[in-house]
Amino acid sequence: MSTPRLLAGSTTAFQLGDQGGVIVRVMVDGSGPFRMLLDTGATHSAITEAVAAVIQAKPIARTTVITPAGETIRAIVAVDRINLGGVTAENVLPSVVPTGAFDPDGKIQGLIGQDVLARLRYTLNFKDRRVEWHDDTPLQQGTTLPLAFEHGRFLVELQQDRCILRLVPDSGSGALVLFEPAGRLSFDIVGGASMVELQSAEGARTARHVRVSALRLGDRIMRDFPVVTIERDTRHWAEGDGLLPLHLFERVTFDGPARMLTLGLAR
Repeated sequence: MSTPRLLAGSTTAFQLGDQGGVIVRVMVDGSGPFRMLLDTGATHSAITEAVAAVIQAKPIARTTVITPAGETIRAIVAVDRINLGGVTAENVLPSVVPTGAFDPDGKIQGLIGQDVLARLRYTLNFKDRRVEWHDDTPLQQGTTLPLAFEHGRFLVELQQDRCILRLVPDSGSGALVLFEPAGRLSFDIVGGASMVELQSAEGARTARHVRVSALRLGDRIMRDFPVVTIERDTRHWAEGDGLLPLHLFERVTFDGPARMLTLGLAR
């Protein structure tokens, strides 16, 4: 895929999903608009079987996709053009998921991942519900942290009292998720714990909902913070230590070319 083109200074309105997801309207090969997630935690874009049928996309390959719920194999199709507000991406290779994979009613019809987003500069303005596209490094408003780009995902390092967390800044995550070795959590737990079900396009898995005494995000500390933990014997190399939900902040700016992330005030 060539570097996506953008209309500098343009904005794209979005809806905020029940779990904090960023939902935008997307044109695919001239058809649509389709309601899709702008998912900064996804390595690659995806469309549902219904969208693939509308644009008459044919499978050209298969791939293994990693999610918090596990791994799955998906078909890959060729898309000539995706239009997302002021952004145009050409020669995209999204995977195909079952219709209804993102929500029970099938109203969300795909997602835009880092195969499109990684080389762009943009701000997720959760306060005003819009994506602001930048053609140059934007003014920094908040806590700025360096990003690493590994295996198709951005990761940010957060120094804690007893560990360093490497988290995926994830606009598709409803809560802070930590992948923990069985029986160990590197934080002080506040109160009790409850079991929750973590949903993804690949299904669901059981996780534990706790509150930790303090979470450090750069130069700020967030106390009595809710966390979802998933116990695993081993972590996959593409996941880091967990997922940082972005809807917690008023504004989040990605500068892909400069490898920088800026977190605005907490909402």
